[in-house]
Amino acid sequence: MSQQPNKIPKGIVNPKSKGKSQPRLHASMRKDTVKASDFLKYDMRSSCEDCSHFDPEKIVCTIGYNPALHLKAEQTHQYFLSGNMAFCRFIEID
Repeated sequence: MSQQPNKIPKGIVNPKSKGKSQPRLHASMRKDTVKASDFLKYDMRSSCEDCSHFDPEKIVCTIGYNPALHLKAEQTHQYFLSGNMAFCRFIEID
């Protein structure tokens, strides 16, 4: 009689369930709340297009981050939906 090895599922322990949840493929995006008065009053430099690490011809971040959620059009869209914006923590303004 052959024995099957115990298969332990890989993942993160979820205290609210009996098993384990699937591991995250990447860290979750942190979004900051922006006041409407600040959004209208200030010319915020917070998008990839304002950063010296952004290559506008290839639409890539030269230090390796995914610019999809930090582009000006996407940030404005997310702000109008939720009042939150995903600010890049490594922005370098020229």
